[in-house]
Amino acid sequence: MTTATTQAARPTTVEGWLQALTGALTTTHRPDRSAYTHLSEAAYWQPIRDDLQEVCRLAHRGELPNDWRWEMIESIAQRFLEYSEPEAKAWSADDFQDVVYEIAENLGDYGTSSLAAWISENPSRADFEDEPESIFVGIPSLMRWRQIEEIQSMAFEMLNAFERLI
Repeated sequence: MTTATTQAARPTTVEGWLQALTGALTTTHRPDRSAYTHLSEAAYWQPIRDDLQEVCRLAHRGELPNDWRWEMIESIAQRFLEYSEPEAKAWSADDFQDVVYEIAENLGDYGTSSLAAWISENPSRADFEDEPESIFVGIPSLMRWRQIEEIQSMAFEMLNAFERLI
């Protein structure tokens, strides 16, 4: 007697890919009891795992894999799904793009020490893609703006990758 193994179907919408990504992400504990997020190795995800891995690689934006990026990928995907959930219609990529800044602003840190630690993990994070237009209001604000910009860029990378997949 053989049992059929259920596997993930290839999503056909951005929302479907976001649901697949959040479902495929898992948390594992290291020997020191710290936790890290990564893609599941479960056979269920095998048909789309390479595609999900590519989305995550793009969202890392050239950085080596690190906990902050993986946690942010999961948070971005979850927030996108929270925004689209109450709607009766399926959201398009444009609908998701309309909420990227709000999501990034909500996910950005406020604590100066958290922001300084985030930048110190990878000094290239200190470089703005687009210089802030407002007057200088202090280093903590600049660090927060930079982190929000990075979260926005990650979200756009993810959406663009999902669009290519459908």
